[in-house]
Amino acid sequence: MEKCGTLLVAERGYGLATELSTWARENGHRLLSVDNLKDLIITLQKQKINVLVMDICLPDAMGAEAIPIIKGICQKLPIIVTAEENNPDLESRVRQKGIFYYHVKSFGVDELMLAISNAMTRSSF
Repeated sequence: MEKCGTLLVAERGYGLATELSTWARENGHRLLSVDNLKDLIITLQKQKINVLVMDICLPDAMGAEAIPIIKGICQKLPIIVTAEENNPDLESRVRQKGIFYYHVKSFGVDELMLAISNAMTRSSF
């Protein structure tokens, strides 16, 4: 059974957060969103986050280099990285950082919601 928790979406703009908001609410999750690395770090330090969905091209972020910083704050946090296009080299580099899932946005939101559900189930509450 899926646990209810807090989902943090970090992305340029708020398109994905808006798209996930109804699904999150219907599944008992609280959804927070930020649009830059600084606010992401502050939110992780102040709130209990169960799953992070992060755009690899987050403004002011260093792409894959931001993942170890996040893991330093929340070691066991499941991180789902989203990318605009399927780039095997980028995916390989990001996966080596210990992420939970790599999602290509063109694959659709249903696959992403399934990954979030799985991450919530495995998240340490």
